[in-house]
Amino acid sequence: MKATPHRRLQDGTADARHRWRWLPALLVLHIVLVIPDHPGALGPAALLRLPVELPLLLLLSFVWPARHWRSLRVGVAAGLALFVLSRCADLIAHASLGRSFNLLLDMHLAAASFELLSGAIGLSGAVALVVLVLLGWSGLTAAVWWAVGALRPPEALRLRRTRVAAVVAALAGGAHLGADAGLVPAVTTADSSRSAWYQLRSLGLGLSDQARFRAELADDPFLHLPSDRLLARLANLDVLFVFVESYGRSTLELPIYAPTVNRLLADFERAAEAAGFAARSGWLTSPIQGGQSWLAHATLLAGLKIDNQRRHANLMLSDRQTLVGDFGRAGWRTLAVMPAIEKPWPEGRFYGFDRIYSAGDLGYAGKPFNWVTMPDQFTLSALRRLELDRCDRPPIMASVALISSHAPWTPIPPLLPWDAIGDGSVFDEHALSGDPPEVVWRDRERIRAQYLRSIDYVLRTLKSYLRAFGDDDALLVVLGDHQPAWVVTGDTSSFDVPIHVLARDSAVLDAIADWGWSPGMRPAADAAAWPMERLRERFLATFSAAEDRGLVPTAAPARAAGPCPMGAALAGR
Repeated sequence: MKATPHRRLQDGTADARHRWRWLPALLVLHIVLVIPDHPGALGPAALLRLPVELPLLLLLSFVWPARHWRSLRVGVAAGLALFVLSRCADLIAHASLGRSFNLLLDMHLAAASFELLSGAIGLSGAVALVVLVLLGWSGLTAAVWWAVGALRPPEALRLRRTRVAAVVAALAGGAHLGADAGLVPAVTTADSSRSAWYQLRSLGLGLSDQARFRAELADDPFLHLPSDRLLARLANLDVLFVFVESYGRSTLELPIYAPTVNRLLADFERAAEAAGFAARSGWLTSPIQGGQSWLAHATLLAGLKIDNQRRHANLMLSDRQTLVGDFGRAGWRTLAVMPAIEKPWPEGRFYGFDRIYSAGDLGYAGKPFNWVTMPDQFTLSALRRLELDRCDRPPIMASVALISSHAPWTPIPPLLPWDAIGDGSVFDEHALSGDPPEVVWRDRERIRAQYLRSIDYVLRTLKSYLRAFGDDDALLVVLGDHQPAWVVTGDTSSFDVPIHVLARDSAVLDAIADWGWSPGMRPAADAAAWPMERLRERFLATFSAAEDRGLVPTAAPARAAGPCPMGAALAGR
């Protein structure tokens, strides 16, 4: 039947009203679907590509039966609201950890992230930021609910709108396939669908990883190596594994850091040589980036890739042997020096350290440096006072965490004379110096400058320690735990960290000559990077005695009873 003028007028009015609501609704959904998942993609360019999901969503809303429309609206609005949260979590995870957010593995980081944020911008600032984010998300969710409802055209317009939406969806899909094949320029994006698929796929992969990890836990060729052969080539050496927070490959290679850090490493090398030490340096590929240092520590000590909290939890419940147990079985006294640990640390029971020194056990009476509980110089001084300067002791293996290069990188203490450290209260005047984090963190260049100052401080502290306290009976393994966060590097492609092995006994460094590492403190840029989990295996294979006893211990002889060689000299340094 031919439409009357009155009916055409009604349809035109409905069309105009719907168009008025339709265009802003499309804009809201377009913005939601193109939210970037990486801080490097933030900017106007992210808004210029058509999300292929948008015309498909339009088509779905047009053809959906009227009696089930409300359920579809609720489902789409809720799904997009959760999608916004997921994209925001991806942004934060890429900026801090160098990877996408994983719902199965990363929920436990919420409390730790808030604590770190509070240390960077203050508690009130952190609370205000969280409230602001929640209000913004709530407002966006309301806008999405309205936009999904506004898409539904009046019944009189549905057929015409459905045809248009079908054509646009077909064109968008074809353009996207053509761009993937390299036939046409990329004017569309399907990042939203890829992100949703990644989250679903990661859930399945996380569950299947359980069985694979159980097999890895059981694979330990050194488990039954006799204790008299285990690490025999290091007999009577103190072995210190020193983890430097956020000391990554970018620190040695990015133009904004490399000149300063390479000069520091050259100075370190000269000071080591003057103290009778030689060094070899290489690269390790850390399992993580930007944070979660405990996963890197576990990876190195257990000889397994621990790149997520689920693997870490399963490791803690296993009877896997680690370097701590290896050294303990071979006769070393094993220590954990963990100045960042302020709460109970049940993981210590798994490792089986003979003694754990957490923040409250090191005797620090000074003020904290924001998140950093105490300066690294005090940590090393306390290790000497509490353990290394004791007389008639067995050799020591220690896992030491240096944290002065942890965010927020302000303030940075000066390097003090070792005999002035005392209980650490001498640092009080420096703990409140300089600009607070909430000022520094307004400017990315200030953040980077402070980060460089923190690495400068750590390397100078280690150089000074070696010059003051290095003796024949020590092997130092200094390594980064992970690359710093994106805000520092501007790149998340590399997970490599430097590692330096220093010893006065030439036989120790001769034993690792076939590792392919560079002489001195600067690893060659083209040197192969080992996975961090390989170090335990290489360490045990290199420094354990052969079965035929053809390899005999080459390290220093047993300590003679009598006065402590280093403790007596402490006051004069």
